[in-house]
Parts: sequence; structure tokens; C-alpha cells
Amino acid sequence: MGYPLSLEEVRKEVGQGQIGRPHIARAMMAKGFVKSIDDAFDNFLGNDQPAYVNKYRIECADAVQLIANAGGVPVLAHPGLLTISNENELFHLVGNLKEMGFQGIEVFYPGHTPQQTKTFAELAEHYELLVTGGTDFHGAIIPDIKMGSGYGNLFIPYELYEKLINQ
Repeated sequence: MGYPLSLEEVRKEVGQGQIGRPHIARAMMAKGFVKSIDDAFDNFLGNDQPAYVNKYRIECADAVQLIANAGGVPVLAHPGLLTISNENELFHLVGNLKEMGFQGIEVFYPGHTPQQTKTFAELAEHYELLVTGGTDFHGAIIPDIKMGSGYGNLFIPYELYEKLINQ
């Protein structure tokens, strides 16, 4: 695309972690190809943009099986990011996921509105799923999100952790 960028330049943005699109965006920014990470995603790396490469995905039921076989607990992460048109569709989806073996739903998440948090808690109760939470902390890539508190006001009750590890 006419923007010389080496893997080594991207690795400098990663440190010990795995390479992802945000690291490529930061390397592009460092070289002056874009003005911001948002600019990189809006014009190059975002879905349907020219430098976007779709990642390999496996079937949901297969992922649940892999997670369970590895000793993990399959949980629907940040459901507020799903593009679902109404609550009935969401309830139907979560019911299907439970049948596949999902054991929890992330209720507490910095990007969820209070209404979403309430809805996801009701879903968890309805389907007898674990309630989980997370900050979606990814280090310096999203500097406004802090580990343990999200945007500064996220509180996840400790008893949720206890229930999770006792699965």
C-alpha cells in the first residue's frame, strides 16, 4: 500500500505481548503514516478497510469444548458489543450459548451502560449463568482504561471471583 512498515518496527510497540492491530496502528503513528490510532483503524486496519485481514475463527461450540478441555470456564465476554436488534434476540442467543456449554456472562464491563449491566445480570439469573466482569485492560494501547477499575469507577464484587474459581 506504499507504507513501508517492518515486522521489527511493529514488535517494538508490542514488548512481550502478542502482535495485534493496535500495535500496527501505533507503529504507523510512530512513522507518521497516520495521526492517531483511530485514524489507522478508520482508514486502514478497521473492518472493511484495505489493510484489514480477517482472523481465523472457529465454531462457537468447538471453542466452548476447547476452553472446557483446557480447564477453563466458557463465558460470553462484553455482550454489549454484540450487534443485536432487541432483547428477545439477546435472550435467544444466550439460551443457545448455554446449551452449547457457556457457563457465564460478563455483566460488569467499562463499555456497558447501566441498563446493559442490568439486562445482562437478568440474563445471567434467568439462565443460571455465572456473572463475571473485567476491565478489558490492554495496557498502554487504551490508556484511559485502568487495570482493576476500568475508567475509574468499575467495581466487580469479589464473590464473583470466588464463584468462578469454584466451577
